[in-house]
Amino acid sequence: MLPVPINETNPTIDRLIDEHRSQLYGFVLSLVANNSDAEDLLQQVCLILWDKRDQFEPGSNFLAWARKIARFEALNHWRKEKNRPQQPLLDEHLLQVIHERSEERELEFARHRRALQLCIAQLSERHREVIEAHYFEEKSIPKIAETLGLKANAVSQLLFRARSGLTACVQSRTLGTTEEDH
Repeated sequence: MLPVPINETNPTIDRLIDEHRSQLYGFVLSLVANNSDAEDLLQQVCLILWDKRDQFEPGSNFLAWARKIARFEALNHWRKEKNRPQQPLLDEHLLQVIHERSEERELEFARHRRALQLCIAQLSERHREVIEAHYFEEKSIPKIAETLGLKANAVSQLLFRARSGLTACVQSRTLGTTEEDH
């Protein structure tokens, strides 16, 4: 999975759907337990997400919103489907637990991502430059070395030190997250 550029604050629904398609597919598949039905249902959910794009508030949890829509569509699918299982594969309580845990993981991921953004901003200009070139622009170490007029070993060392610093910074921020970090 490629990291999202740090300065992007208002992603489009298309991009959010693409980013979360596999997670959404897994969620839908857990509801219908049939690949063909899951693919059809996912397409329906994506159309609904697109139709309701004006209702999504940028900055809120897209995946939670999309899962809620998917859950309702799965319930509609079960009602319409003559060959539906007599017992839903997941009862409502279990579905709620899965939803809550996935939201917790999403919040944790958001905290981690925010910490990473803040830590990247604190890097020296040279370290930030090699991190962005390597991870966001997907440039190889030799290409970065050529661009910066350095040897490949020097770029590797810069990346190693930047990653080490980022790891320590992110761990520190996620262990002691404050309101100002949000």
